[in-house]
Amino acid sequence: MRGKKLWRRQFTGVDPLDFSPGLLRIQAQPPNPFAGAVLYSLLILAGMLFTWAAFGKLDIVASAEGKLIPQTYLKIVQPSEQGLIRDILVAEGERVRAGQVLMRLDTTLSDADGKAINAGYLGKQISLRRIDAELADRDGFKREPGDPDGLYAEASAQFRANRLAYRTALSEGRSARDKGASDLAAAQEARTKLIQTLPHYREQAQAYTDLAKEGYVSKLAATDKAREHIEKEQDLKTQEQIMRSAQATLTLSDRKLEQITADYRQRLQAERADISDELDKTRAEYTKQQYRHGLLELKAPQDGCGGAEAPRAGDTQPAGDWAELASEQQDANLRTPGGCIIKDLATHTAGTVISPGSILMTLVPNGETLRAEVWVGNRDVGFIHNGQSVRLKLASYQFQKYGMVDGRVAHLSADATDNAQQGAGQPAPPGGKPGGNQPFAYRALIDLKAQHLVADGVRHALAPG
Repeated sequence: MRGKKLWRRQFTGVDPLDFSPGLLRIQAQPPNPFAGAVLYSLLILAGMLFTWAAFGKLDIVASAEGKLIPQTYLKIVQPSEQGLIRDILVAEGERVRAGQVLMRLDTTLSDADGKAINAGYLGKQISLRRIDAELADRDGFKREPGDPDGLYAEASAQFRANRLAYRTALSEGRSARDKGASDLAAAQEARTKLIQTLPHYREQAQAYTDLAKEGYVSKLAATDKAREHIEKEQDLKTQEQIMRSAQATLTLSDRKLEQITADYRQRLQAERADISDELDKTRAEYTKQQYRHGLLELKAPQDGCGGAEAPRAGDTQPAGDWAELASEQQDANLRTPGGCIIKDLATHTAGTVISPGSILMTLVPNGETLRAEVWVGNRDVGFIHNGQSVRLKLASYQFQKYGMVDGRVAHLSADATDNAQQGAGQPAPPGGKPGGNQPFAYRALIDLKAQHLVADGVRHALAPG
């Protein structure tokens, strides 16, 4: 039937349904296949939408601004004390090599302090040698090479004065002892004489007593002989007391001589201990002064421009392609520890007064591995973690033409940085505060997989900034 209608319409050009009422024509005529195709397409799209909603994942893109920095950061050169700049040996933008002298500071005051401390140190050393010579009871104080004339003359005069005073005190003590010994000897002689004559006086007194009893002599004569005997006995006792007193005086003189020597040596030992303490303090002062003198020659930090940097706590340890990440002397010369470029020279005038901690210049490491420092806002930091892959657009190179640089998050700060506190040693991105206009931002360090961009076969090296 359908085939017959199609044949009739094909050869006659007329379809009977064209003359039927509209409702009959709609009921009898088959639907247009295009409408069915549209319906099926919508159903398929709706099914795909529900499937994606159920199983699909939404990528969240977090963007942050920042800059490229050297692996070991920029180096600053600053003095530790106030002073005057004597010589400026570099210019803005100059490329300098490792250890090259950048500035010389005036060392007049430091040299004067060093000479004064050194003179005091030498004086105390000579004093120690003088005391040792006195303790050793030497007759002379030997001079050694390097002893200053004035200091040696002063110490030698003090040595002679001390020895003279000591010998004078000993001489006086020995004289007193000799007198005591003489007194003791005289007392011993008198006692010996009395001991030898006392029996004669005793016998004589006894004889006169016996004769007086028999009436041959008067009682007065017998009494005189008895008195003489008693006097001689008392004289003997007196001489014994004098001997004991002389012996005590002699012993006291000996002890006084020992005391003179002991006091002399004790004073020398105390003086030596005091000078030794002062010498240690002077040695420490001299070491401190030499260190401060060395700081007048400012140098860049020990890690230097270029070189390897030790990983910090909290940084991820990359591997493979990510392992290609990089890491001098105290005197009044400012020295660069490696190849660097001078930036932000603070002064160009010799004789400028500088204050402690003022930044005289900045050193940009040359040829060092770069990494990106970006500031992430609070609304995006929750989607960022260490080790996460990132892509960086460089303002100097349009990414549509030059592409982007792949990277990986190496470090994310533990706390946000307040814009109000920015400037206390924390680096900020170009154009102002971290995180743009956001009040708080997190600092993130990103290791770059490549240190260049390639476009049209040309390598474009990256630079700090």
